[in-house]
Amino acid sequence: MRRALAVVGLSLAVFALAPISVASAHASLENSIPAPNSVLEQSPPNIVLDFDEAIDAPLTSIELFDQTGVAVALGAPVSVGDSSIVQASVPDLADGTFAVVWRVSSSDGHVVSGALSFQIGTTGAVDGADLIEQVSGGASAAPEVARLFGVARFLALLGLIVVAGAGFFAVIAPAGRGDSPATRALLRIGSIWLLVGALATYGLHGARVVAGDLGDALSPSVWGDIVHTHTARAMLLRIVFAVALIVLLALWSRREQGWWRGAAIASIIGCAVSFSAAGHANATSAPSLWIAIDVVHLLAVALWIGGLLLLCFGGRAWLSESDAAPTVRRFSTVATFAVPLIVGTGVLQTLKLAGGLSDLTATGWGRALLVKVTLVAVLVGLGAVGQWLLKHDGPGSLRRAVIVEAVLGIVVVGLAAGLVALPPRPPEASQTFSTSLAQSGLIVDVTLGPGRVGSNEMHILVTPAGGALTPVAGVTARISQPARGIAELQVTVTSQGANHFSGSVTLPAGGDWTLELIVETAPGSSTLISTVIAIP
Repeated sequence: MRRALAVVGLSLAVFALAPISVASAHASLENSIPAPNSVLEQSPPNIVLDFDEAIDAPLTSIELFDQTGVAVALGAPVSVGDSSIVQASVPDLADGTFAVVWRVSSSDGHVVSGALSFQIGTTGAVDGADLIEQVSGGASAAPEVARLFGVARFLALLGLIVVAGAGFFAVIAPAGRGDSPATRALLRIGSIWLLVGALATYGLHGARVVAGDLGDALSPSVWGDIVHTHTARAMLLRIVFAVALIVLLALWSRREQGWWRGAAIASIIGCAVSFSAAGHANATSAPSLWIAIDVVHLLAVALWIGGLLLLCFGGRAWLSESDAAPTVRRFSTVATFAVPLIVGTGVLQTLKLAGGLSDLTATGWGRALLVKVTLVAVLVGLGAVGQWLLKHDGPGSLRRAVIVEAVLGIVVVGLAAGLVALPPRPPEASQTFSTSLAQSGLIVDVTLGPGRVGSNEMHILVTPAGGALTPVAGVTARISQPARGIAELQVTVTSQGANHFSGSVTLPAGGDWTLELIVETAPGSSTLISTVIAIP
């Protein structure tokens, strides 16, 4: 048992010290009112944010800051229409520049944040990008919160695998093995890992939601703030089922009775559902189907890896030469069915979440998945070696191979826990837009970079009919997307030199954007030039 604790302790240390890439784009802002960079004639009555997937409205934070960086009191965010739209009422605002900083918990449990700026009136404005940088520093939780959240999820997941997988084989094994002190100690430790991890993920999720620190993870008021949300309910169910499993293990002597086995199966399935319902599967179309597929995948992994951990750390009796062969063969039979099930459900989930196999190396999620698949392949190979040893040399020859398999299995569990924190699909590739437009003797060179959803910088170089040295009076720029009903966004441009103008614009969505430039060649004389910019 000391060896089991040492291996898991080492795995936890590696998991805690390894850099964790926290997902930054799960729920994405599609539209907003006011639109980013918009110039309004009067104060808006509400701030409306429209996301591309469902969010937990009660956990949404919307903050408004004036151009001096002072917070403006808003109404509480409320859901509007479907669960992907949220709004907050706005008091009457004076002219100036304002920044909106938002933070939401998406339907797959990830906390994402962002900011936008808008302007009221045309006088006394400041640079919106500078204002956002000034006020958005508190939009994310402390780094140690995200790191410990990953560790807690790993601990809970490993605990479930031990209780479900090792517990299954211990229940169906002869009484001498199922009642051995090492076996019962392994199951008790697994149940404690599950409960401690479940409690920690709940508290740390609250700290992530409020962009707090470790103190907020222990705050009852924060716990109360998140208790009514989907993700928090899944985590609370995990705690309840973890407690139930601890009670059932305390009644281990009753394991032959039907009520005990029924309660154990229900608690294990409930725990597995709580993991899937708070992960990527819940953010897909037809979430019930994909949660069910993910549960089957997780339980198959639990039977395989949990069985290995039992053979390795459940006591020497499990691999003794005398009568261990039937038990080991039973494990081998279960693994023969579990591994194809793991592979099949894993491939289905990969195709659904990543949209195919072509871009796997483009994301941290895909690269971690490939490492996980490689380790699983190694485990399958070691399993084949183990079957050969069992057939030719007996159960006693398996000990070293089983230890290696168990350690690799723990690493696979760690990778599985880390995958949940990463977005499965890469952000759309950006491409700087550049074109030359000619009309009425004018030549206008336009560049927009980096050419993606979010903040972009625009440069406009004008060559009038009289030549590059002939100055123009000014340039006005506006951009719109009629297909999404996004009205004209004014782009504030400033002169950077002779006939050179630049400005910044935040694009809230991809697609074809219509850019219109009004070039004032002389006071009272202007030319309208337009083009279409494709944003991936």
